[in-house]
Amino acid sequence: MTAFHRSLSGPAKLNILYTNIGRGHPFYLDGVIEALIRIKSIGLVRNETDVFELSHGKAALSWKLVKWMYRHGSSQGMIGYLYNRLRKNRDYNKQSVMLSIMGRDIREKFADDDNPLIVAHPSLVGILQGKQNLLYQHGELVAPNESLVTGATTVFVPTDAVAEEFVKIGYTRSNIVVTGLCIEPALKQQARDAFAERIERLQSENMLTGFFCSSGAEPKPHVEKLVASAVSAVLHGSRVIVLAKKGGTLSAWVIKAMIKQGIPFKVVDSSDYLPVDFPPAIIVRYSTRREENWLVAHLFPVFDYIVAPSHERTNWGVGLGLPYFILGPSIGPFAPRNRDLLMASGVAESIETHVDAHLFGQHVRRLWETGKLLRMAGAGWDRYSISGFKKIAEFLVNKYSNKSYHPS
Repeated sequence: MTAFHRSLSGPAKLNILYTNIGRGHPFYLDGVIEALIRIKSIGLVRNETDVFELSHGKAALSWKLVKWMYRHGSSQGMIGYLYNRLRKNRDYNKQSVMLSIMGRDIREKFADDDNPLIVAHPSLVGILQGKQNLLYQHGELVAPNESLVTGATTVFVPTDAVAEEFVKIGYTRSNIVVTGLCIEPALKQQARDAFAERIERLQSENMLTGFFCSSGAEPKPHVEKLVASAVSAVLHGSRVIVLAKKGGTLSAWVIKAMIKQGIPFKVVDSSDYLPVDFPPAIIVRYSTRREENWLVAHLFPVFDYIVAPSHERTNWGVGLGLPYFILGPSIGPFAPRNRDLLMASGVAESIETHVDAHLFGQHVRRLWETGKLLRMAGAGWDRYSISGFKKIAEFLVNKYSNKSYHPS
């Protein structure tokens, strides 16, 4: 009898294992947890942990090395070259020495635990291949080779196109749940009203508001273009909201640039009240993902376009009707394919060079005046279902909870 069946007298347990490196993969698990809270999944107890809590000795050092590489690998030079080479050739279906070391304590922790375990990073699927009730959430709209790992009981994917990629490597359709896009629950809730208001602004002569953000690693080439494009946007009639980590490079550089250009701005930390009326530029700073998500949810209704790398917020471009300006270069295996998807969908343009960034304000104004910005927004609305997190939460409750759950 499995541990899961033995627990039927009380609430079932759902294990959630984070890598907590960067924002992308942890973000997807955050969304599942929020969706579970929203549907009041009282029959399913969550046990959340991460690889750093579970790992010791050489295993812990290995994970710390991976985190260091993430933070520094997006830089130019030898470190960046090695990082991209490693990621390009990574195959989590093969049990390498490094993967064996990284997974030692993780395998020991979950070896005899048959409760469902959900992960979002492909390395954890590789480490735990074949474990009973191993659930793999692949939230991205693209599936580079690094993400295609066998051995999970169930795989959650956003679209039929991504499902086909997993079928090709050996999964059956019965192992795959197509969920729709994984959009933050707080944004999904206000998506339709926010889109209608955005369309109204894009059809008017009112000032537009751009949202500017980087990845968690804040690579220098992206930060430079973010700062230049934000300044250019303000100088040509936009308001800008810059989301940045406290103590990070982006926050420091954009504040310095605004002062140099004489642009009025306000710095808002997560503990402050968000202003109703704000100056041409606002720098919103956060310390944790929870703070970041809270701030974005409160500000989202005023966003008219986004300037960001093509990472997990790619979902916004094709799910929320938000025109997307993609920061180059595309770093890592996901970003180039996300970029291609956005461009092919007609919802995005790219900022590849420093010249593009310095001319961004004129360009976005021209797109607005010619109606292209409006068309970009329309092309990104209602292409896919945006209920991915809710569908995953409902699946978990219906399959593993001891309490019956009837979706509304």
